[in-house]
Amino acid sequence: MVARLRLLIWPDYVSPATLAAFERESGVRLDLEVVPSAVELVDRMTDGGQPPDVLTPPSYAVRELDAEGRLARLDHSRLPNLRHLEPRFLRGRLHDPESRVSVIKDWGTTGFMYRIDKVTELPTSWADFWRLAEKYSRRVTVLDSPGEVIGAALKMRGYSYNASNAVELAEARLELLRLKPHLLCFETDYRPLLVSGEAWLSLGWNGDAAALNAEGVPVWYVIPSEGSQVWEDDWAIAADAPNPAAAHAFLDFVLRPEIAAQEALYTRYATGNRAALALLDARLREDPSTYPPAELIEKLEAGMPLDPEARQRRKALWDEIRS
Repeated sequence: MVARLRLLIWPDYVSPATLAAFERESGVRLDLEVVPSAVELVDRMTDGGQPPDVLTPPSYAVRELDAEGRLARLDHSRLPNLRHLEPRFLRGRLHDPESRVSVIKDWGTTGFMYRIDKVTELPTSWADFWRLAEKYSRRVTVLDSPGEVIGAALKMRGYSYNASNAVELAEARLELLRLKPHLLCFETDYRPLLVSGEAWLSLGWNGDAAALNAEGVPVWYVIPSEGSQVWEDDWAIAADAPNPAAAHAFLDFVLRPEIAAQEALYTRYATGNRAALALLDARLREDPSTYPPAELIEKLEAGMPLDPEARQRRKALWDEIRS
């Protein structure tokens, strides 16, 4: 019987060439289970269904899932390619300081992008995003993800991306209710809408903008001047993974410099693999939308885990906005 490995992952978030190469080399058959967002990924990990082997949680979900005992402890002796990671992505990460339950897949920023053949302005801020949403009403999308959307409204108001007290969220609520009538949709897989021209302005991630440009879609990506989010997505193994040995083999495979570079070219997100970065074209290594300059990095915040009361307040706001 052929061994199988189940990957729980976002849409179009791993190169088919990577999957095919691993299957050829290992003889393991890969099965992909695709979820649209981090919310669904966490829900999937807690729904009691068939467990995956490998998953791609964002950093805040790593901490949440680990606290619930849902992630396996990694055996570093089975992951010799960890040596290729930049030291800051191997030790000292706030959500997993010793990389005991996760290894970096990639990192990036949250901002917005727009079709430069449709939008004639040169927006630079969240305030501009809101203003243009009214002008280009029903041509605008936001992620179907509460952290990024609520975070954008908070940053526009001058608050932390992770703010959660009642007063700050009340101000974010007013901004989101002002934005909502002008939205085409809440959509995490928004790239096809920009390709078709149904959407002209989308709250989203830098890698999507780079991928669209590579496909010839004329978009420009903006990290808003008020600041935004810097995020990290990781590879992890489920605590009850049916095939932990193959799961470790897969993680070590994607840590190979040539494979990590292949993934960076495919997703267009920043790699945390130092050896892979050296294999990329200088144009990609020096792209400020992928590797922002230090002065802009200082305005970015990581999404942090929230206490139960804060999560409930944010959930109530999101439920209202999405209803």
